[in-house]
Amino acid sequence: MNIARVIGTIVATQKDEALETCKICVIQPLDAQLQPCGKPLIATDATASRGTDELVYYVTGGDAVHTGLRGAPMPVDAGIVGIVDNMDVDPGLLDGL
Repeated sequence: MNIARVIGTIVATQKDEALETCKICVIQPLDAQLQPCGKPLIATDATASRGTDELVYYVTGGDAVHTGLRGAPMPVDAGIVGIVDNMDVDPGLLDGL
């Protein structure tokens, strides 16, 4: 599981049937200090409830395929699975990251 910030959304007039109820978000992956790391990704939000600037956690690859509400596989590479309400990290564990 990975942490990211929602930095935008995409509107598609035509998309795969499995994605019809999904919101398509642009997310910026973050490191343990919540600093941007890597390039932004396109991720689906099956509940369409995440907004810009929200801190979320997401999965990629085979795990993302099963993040839809209908239970059917979706043609996606990244899927948002939750909103981060609070995050506690032991500062000693951040050394070397």
